[in-house]
Amino acid sequence: MRYAETGYNLEIDLTRGNIQREETDPRLTELHLGGLATNAKILWDRVPPETDPFSPENLLIFSTGLLTGTTAPSANRTIVTTLSPQTLFMAYSMMGGFFGSELKHAGYDKIVIRGKSPHLVYLWINDDKVEIRDASHLQGKGASETAELIRQELGDRNIHVAAIGLAGENRVYFASIEQGKSSASRQGVGAVMGSKGLKAIAVRGT
Repeated sequence: MRYAETGYNLEIDLTRGNIQREETDPRLTELHLGGLATNAKILWDRVPPETDPFSPENLLIFSTGLLTGTTAPSANRTIVTTLSPQTLFMAYSMMGGFFGSELKHAGYDKIVIRGKSPHLVYLWINDDKVEIRDASHLQGKGASETAELIRQELGDRNIHVAAIGLAGENRVYFASIEQGKSSASRQGVGAVMGSKGLKAIAVRGT
C-alpha cells in the first residue's frame, strides 16, 4: 500500500454505464491526506459551483479515511461528499461501520460516481469484479431491507451495503445513506444518491 492507501479509485458513470479503475496521483495524498480533503479537491476541480445538486454533472464520492482498513484503532470512517440540495454548497457526511474497510480491502480508496441511471440500479463491488446491476425489485424498500435482500441475492452474509430508502428515492432533502448501524445523514447526501438512480452500493473485499 502507498501511504496506507490502495492508490486506486473507482470511477462510475451511471449515464453511460461505464466503470473504470483509475490509478491516483500520490501527490494528492501528500498535499491533502485522505477522506474529506481529497474529496474536496476532486469536487473543486470537477464540479462547477453553479451545478444543480440533482444534475448528472454533480459527483457523489464515497471515500475511505487514510487509515481505514489498517490496524489503527477506531479508523473506520467512510465520508460521502457531494453538492448539497439543502445548502447548494459542498456537503460531507461521515459514517462508521465496516463499509470503508471493506472497500479498502476490495482495492479502492474512493468511489467517484457521476451521471444518472435511466432506471434504478445498485453497484456490486467484489474485489476486481465491479457491476452495475438492476435494482427495480428494490424500489420502495427501506435501506435495511434493501441490504438484506442484496445479501440474499448475492449469497454472501459478509457483504457490506450502503443503501437509501424511500426518502432518498424521492429526493427528500434530509435523506440519509444507511450502512449497518451507521449512517451518512447530513446535508441530504441520500437525496443526491437517489437523484442518480442509485439504490445501493454492495462491497466485498478479500
